[in-house]
Amino acid sequence: MQPSLDHIRTFHAVAKHGSLLAASRHLGLTQPTVGRHIDLLEETLGLSLFTRGREGMRLTEKGADLVSAAGELMTNATEFERVATGLEEKIEGVVRLSANQIFGTLLLPGIVAQFMEEHPEIEIEIDVSNEVSNLLQRDADIAIRLFRPTQNDLVARKVTELPMGLFASKGYLSRHPAPEKLDDLRQHVLIGQDRTPTLIGAYRAAGRELAPSDFAFRCDNDVAEINAVRSGIGIGPLHVGMAAHWPEIEQVLPDLPVPPFELWLACHADVRHNKRIRLIIDFLADRLKEPYSTCLL
Repeated sequence: MQPSLDHIRTFHAVAKHGSLLAASRHLGLTQPTVGRHIDLLEETLGLSLFTRGREGMRLTEKGADLVSAAGELMTNATEFERVATGLEEKIEGVVRLSANQIFGTLLLPGIVAQFMEEHPEIEIEIDVSNEVSNLLQRDADIAIRLFRPTQNDLVARKVTELPMGLFASKGYLSRHPAPEKLDDLRQHVLIGQDRTPTLIGAYRAAGRELAPSDFAFRCDNDVAEINAVRSGIGIGPLHVGMAAHWPEIEQVLPDLPVPPFELWLACHADVRHNKRIRLIIDFLADRLKEPYSTCLL
């Protein structure tokens, strides 16, 4: 009996992620199903592929010999799926979008609501994450990014630029005089990132060297940072267009040269001619030219 492609896909995922649970989350299957796939594959091959222990699933020597071949098979299968999707003529089906926390939670639901009203035959999935979704492996069909994707097999479209600034709530500014120059920020409570260095780089570009310890409130969740500003904890960065929707906050140091973010849409080159993909890319490109015209939470 020939081994099942689904079982090989499961084997590759367990080898990559190290446990049945992690592989089940990656594949969108239940943990018992993943375990059953491994058992059936081992029975078909007549080989023991893993040793099971408290540390998870560890490859046997024979299992390790098969990982590379399984990876090549999955790459070929993924390429086949991409090409087939690109040739697909029908509109109905599923489109998976990848976006960061701000766009995925505060903006995309409102935009997607308009799209689904006009195209009820299309189902939408949203992967909300600040991780760079791998379009090459079909983790998503379309990615919304604040930087230009550089992989050769991707097609990217620049939509607009999003100006950034520093903001604080009116309540905070009533207790702490607004900074008049960049050096005054040292006398304020700053809101920043915890383990991600992006914001420190932005301050450096604006002329201020800061260390993580200079931020009294630190969090790598973008929505939490926004709510920290709105709640009056201190001064933090926000998208200027987004902040305009919240009357309880004000921009400080408006002349500070904060570089804008570039907003890009990207998909794999193989699916760019798919009618369903092209339809939603065009829709998103139009709506995201002024993204904050959508209702914000």
